[in-house]
Amino acid sequence: MSKKYWIVLVPLLILSCNFLFPARTPVVPTTQPATIPPSATAPMTDPTEPASAPTEAQADRPAHVVIRLYRADGSLEEQIAEHAQKARDLGLALFIEFDATWCPPCQAIEESLEQGNPLMMEAIQGVYLLRADADDWGWDNPGLSFEAIPVYFKLDENGQPTGDIIDGDAWGENIPENFAPVLDAFFHGQE
Repeated sequence: MSKKYWIVLVPLLILSCNFLFPARTPVVPTTQPATIPPSATAPMTDPTEPASAPTEAQADRPAHVVIRLYRADGSLEEQIAEHAQKARDLGLALFIEFDATWCPPCQAIEESLEQGNPLMMEAIQGVYLLRADADDWGWDNPGLSFEAIPVYFKLDENGQPTGDIIDGDAWGENIPENFAPVLDAFFHGQE
């Protein structure tokens, strides 16, 4: 081939590679709350009752908060205490989940949260959920010991375990239709 063809062909190849294999932006973990606006997950209302306007406090309150805890951000006790205050201020019920990246039920729950599955969004309505990797934090924490994951602990307004606990043995197949109703009942005291 002549030099003219190479001069035209090489830039075209480079451009086509950029289109076929675009650069990916790395996902950086954050401890910022992931929230859904209250209007996106508003509870179903009885059509026979007149609709009431939300109060100013209800309008500003997120439907839920999901936070991933990292060891680099401090001790587990300190982080729970900090988030207990935030949950109290928002009027949300505080829970902690221990999971792991290799755990199939944990992966299914993670995916349903990331995709905003309606059943899961309803389940975590009014919940401030702390998520901690069991391999990072350990399986035997003061008041938060467990033998199976995922596991959820209800925490009181000061961040102390209440004794209410549920794990992945509470549902069958790891699909939102199975785990979301069970978690909904647990998070909202209907178990």
